[in-house]
Amino acid sequence: MPFDRKFLAIGLFAALLGVMVWALLRYQASAPALETQTFELQHLESHEARDLIRPYVWDDRAGAAGTMSATDNMISVRETPDNLDRIAAVLEEFDLPRPTVRLNFQLIEADGAAQEDPAIADVEAELRRLFRYEGYRLVNEAVVGGMEGSHIEQVVGTNWNEEGWIITASIGSVRVIDDSGWVQMEVGVRSPTRGAFMTRVNARIGQTMVVGNAELMTGGGTLILTVRPEIAAN
Repeated sequence: MPFDRKFLAIGLFAALLGVMVWALLRYQASAPALETQTFELQHLESHEARDLIRPYVWDDRAGAAGTMSATDNMISVRETPDNLDRIAAVLEEFDLPRPTVRLNFQLIEADGAAQEDPAIADVEAELRRLFRYEGYRLVNEAVVGGMEGSHIEQVVGTNWNEEGWIITASIGSVRVIDDSGWVQMEVGVRSPTRGAFMTRVNARIGQTMVVGNAELMTGGGTLILTVRPEIAAN
């Protein structure tokens, strides 16, 4: 190769290399700086915390991917400082003690046996709006308590094998806003001889809700279940 052509090739290669180095430096300079911060979890499970903060961890960011790792009560995140601040705010909002819910149940039988029952005076108007029976009487009451994710069963009545009932409650998410809020749950009642039902409800804290009814297999009439959720003092 003549000298001038060889010199030209070397020059072009050097120029191309310079452009590549310049582009790489510019790309690195434009990539955000990442920092690592470890958060100690007080009440949340690590998988719950991961789900909450996942939107703030950009693991697909080219050149500066965010990462997170977790143990039982710690979660470490490598992200931009502003995203770390957002993550800290989210954890501060949601990493709180789980409220204890107290569920007040009433088993009511609608069979026309009684015109009025003072024990259910606070819900009788609602029962008469929903159903068309002559009379309602309180069969039994139960109070059970639990937190989010808990499952409770309570036997009520005189004898499980004869006239007793089992009230079942699985508590889902609990949302408390000041003195109000909602409880998501699956509740039901069953008896080996008289019937059963199960249903999902969103019940407002402090209010009595009619959650379901079922025709009794023996003795006639209809069984109605009500529930009033309350937040118990911790």
